[in-house]
Amino acid sequence: MTVSDRRKQLRIVAEMLLVHLPAVLDDQPLARDLLTVTHLAIRAAAADAEKSAAAWDKRAYHVKADELRREWEWAPGAANYAAGLVDRSQPITDADLQKLQALIGVGLERPKRLHYKNPVAFRGAREATHQQERREGRQMPKRPLV
Repeated sequence: MTVSDRRKQLRIVAEMLLVHLPAVLDDQPLARDLLTVTHLAIRAAAADAEKSAAAWDKRAYHVKADELRREWEWAPGAANYAAGLVDRSQPITDADLQKLQALIGVGLERPKRLHYKNPVAFRGAREATHQQERREGRQMPKRPLV
């Protein structure tokens, strides 16, 4: 990934949080699927930022690497919160989405043009992610993270 790819992931997060999720809160399974997509986008961007920072460290540009890490230090907490919202038994509310936006901290803006016009296409993302994690041997928490 490059900087533009990380920005694309943030645009996906902004679109999901600001456009699609508020519109589908009455359909909780779909809301959980969209939160799964949000979680994965944050996690992918954060992993790439860490990879880039490691490359800067390797070239002895430690200040630049530390700057990049500080810029993305919000990402693991926000991704974990989104994952916790997906797995908890209580319904997802507007307050939960606002807290996730606050955790992200980066100024998310409503996209001018939607990339995903039909969010129903993401139905099943939660279950597919759980199956993939089981195949990879990742342990799912026994209780929700939030």
